[in-house]
Amino acid sequence: MNRIVVFIFVLLLLVLGGCGQSEPIISQEEAKSIVIESRSGEIGEITIISVNHKRGKYIIEWENEDNCESGTEHIDDQNGEVIKGEVTIC
Repeated sequence: MNRIVVFIFVLLLLVLGGCGQSEPIISQEEAKSIVIESRSGEIGEITIISVNHKRGKYIIEWENEDNCESGTEHIDDQNGEVIKGEVTIC
C-alpha cells in the first residue's frame, strides 16, 4: 500500500513539474529587435511603447508616428516567432 502511495506522489510531482513555464530563451531586447525589424518600413521609425512578459510570450506595443501606424506583437519567448500581430493605421 505504501508503494502505491509513493508511486502516485512521485507521478504527481512529475506531472506538475512538467506543466510549469520554462525560462525564456529570447531576451526582452531580442524580442524588441524582432518587432523593430519586422515592422520597419521606408517611412519613419518604430518606437516601442511597452513590453510585457506573460505565459511564454512577450507582448510588445509599438508605434510609428510618421506613417500613422501602431500595433501589438506577441513574440514567442522560446524561438522568437511572431505568434500574433495587430496593426492599426490612422
